[in-house]
Amino acid sequence: MAINWAQVLQLASLLAATHSSGRVSVDSLVSSQLRTHRWFRAWDFGRKYGPFVVTGSGLGFLGAALLDGINSPAFGFNVAASLSMGLVVVYTVFIVFPVNDKLLEAHANLTDHKKSDDDSQTTEDIRSLTAAWKTADLKRTLLSTFAALAGLVAACK
Repeated sequence: MAINWAQVLQLASLLAATHSSGRVSVDSLVSSQLRTHRWFRAWDFGRKYGPFVVTGSGLGFLGAALLDGINSPAFGFNVAASLSMGLVVVYTVFIVFPVNDKLLEAHANLTDHKKSDDDSQTTEDIRSLTAAWKTADLKRTLLSTFAALAGLVAACK
């Protein structure tokens, strides 16, 4: 029995895209205060493994499309999933990373200074930035979810 490497890539990419969209969407539904706490805890870990998950699944969908061939009924869905994951990378770099940088700066200002009258402003800045991150992250999640759905349809073809 020969291994169908297109299906292997497709299923591995589908799992990665599903993981990417599911983990993030749960964070988008909780309160701002809890989301802020989770963001600071998960940021360091996510920035290390996130690029591999997103880029790997995007390349996996593209590889599955190329291995199956242009005449395959799954080709268009795999390409759509690959492009969507590619857009996750672009969106993250140009939209989410700047918000992350501002959040880190505001958090550093809050933790580096002794308690003062300015702390309430910094806390409000963090809450405002967290709300902006929630919106940006939800959009990024939708791109990952679209990729996962397109990958699922491709896997069923």
